[in-house]
Amino acid sequence: MRDFTHKILLVLTAITIIGEVASIILWTLNRPMGGEPYARFSLAVDYRIAIVNAATFAALNILAFIWIFRRNKLGAPFLIAISILNRVISYPLFVGGAHGIFITWTAILVIFAYAQYRGLSTFEIAFLSLGAILDVAISGMLFSAVDNAFLGLVFYLAVLAVLVGIVVAIRKFR
Repeated sequence: MRDFTHKILLVLTAITIIGEVASIILWTLNRPMGGEPYARFSLAVDYRIAIVNAATFAALNILAFIWIFRRNKLGAPFLIAISILNRVISYPLFVGGAHGIFITWTAILVIFAYAQYRGLSTFEIAFLSLGAILDVAISGMLFSAVDNAFLGLVFYLAVLAVLVGIVVAIRKFR
């Protein structure tokens, strides 16, 4: 199971790198037109800030990928740290509720990185991963991205905290 988790983490990290590079391409091609202050696609800031952010985290994710591939002990904790940092820094860059999808991706990435670092059972990985996906779906249905994006984010994070608490409680009672 540990080797399978390792391979999934490598695939997830590679997809993350591809996503960062794709976002650089998207924002480069989607520059502001005429008198528009920002790019027309999901950005709340100048597109160059988003490009620098994506390029920085693409490079950091490549470093994490190399460490994880080589089974370096720093790889998984480094990936966890940069993934969470990326979400915190990126939150003010985006407009609307699409950021919830990226937070869910980060949650799944962190779950597999933690499983690689400290070890989680198959049930715990599945419970947390599926819980994160279900959580974003429920949050999206309950809270409008236009009117209640912040409240939806708080709800989403609270449910994630409850899911983690359930896994911790199950581990303690074993």
